[in-house]
Amino acid sequence: MRWATLGRGRLYFLLLTLPAVLYVFLWRIAPAFYTIWLSFTQYNIIYDAGPQWNHLENYHRLLQDSGLREALRLSVVFAIGATAIELLIGLGAAAFFDSDPPGRNLLLGIFLLPMIMAPVVVGTVWSALFDPTVGPVMYLFERVGMPEFQWLSKPLTAFAGLVVADVWEWTPLTTLLLFAAMQAIPREQYEAARADGASAFDIFRRVILPQVTGMLAVAGGLRLMDAFLELDKVFVMTGGGPGTSTQFVSYYVYKQAFQAYELGYASAVIAGLLALLTMVFAFYLRRYNRMVNAASA
Repeated sequence: MRWATLGRGRLYFLLLTLPAVLYVFLWRIAPAFYTIWLSFTQYNIIYDAGPQWNHLENYHRLLQDSGLREALRLSVVFAIGATAIELLIGLGAAAFFDSDPPGRNLLLGIFLLPMIMAPVVVGTVWSALFDPTVGPVMYLFERVGMPEFQWLSKPLTAFAGLVVADVWEWTPLTTLLLFAAMQAIPREQYEAARADGASAFDIFRRVILPQVTGMLAVAGGLRLMDAFLELDKVFVMTGGGPGTSTQFVSYYVYKQAFQAYELGYASAVIAGLLALLTMVFAFYLRRYNRMVNAASA
């Protein structure tokens, strides 16, 4: 009876996990391997009847592609800039909520609303806000005496607009992560620091900040990788323009695949990005583990 019960339990376990395994294989693993195989082929879906093996020609072209290098540069600048701002604002907001202000739960719920919106919706909202005709941002600038201009039609302001939209959407995530880390700090440490005459800034610098450094690293890593692959807001707000001033690497891949119809080369770019991100993430995890071990020593 015992063995029959164990066998039945194992069968139930396998049946319950089978949908998740199928999902991971069919929607994650299989497309990844197909993309890698496709990266070794010449395949223009308009002119070619099917993929034709061309060995490493796509990767040779990838190394010489100045447009790709510029897209990578823009993606790195955007990811670092947006992530740094989100961490700074998130740290301040988390400290504010950790101080238990009146109506904290209501304020926190309102503050987290942008995070649950789809990125396409966020892009649409900020496109309307920056609109030169009906957008309130341009109206406020005109009220303070600035000349009228189209915010998303200038390279610098279009890039800044994307940063603003990303910060508005994802600062709540960094705030939530850091707030959770601050809530885990024993309250006795605050009381002991106050008893020793420490100011609020001293408490933040000497008590809070050292204990949330690990979460800062986690939040920063998550946001860096996500911001590096930003596509939705670029697609909605700027379309990679003006010119190529906001053509990030994900949008560059989109153009190669669905405007130039070069699926083979677009797959090579994706495979190269996957290898690059894997190395960067491995290096990041190594540094993070060293930091955690040093803090616990």
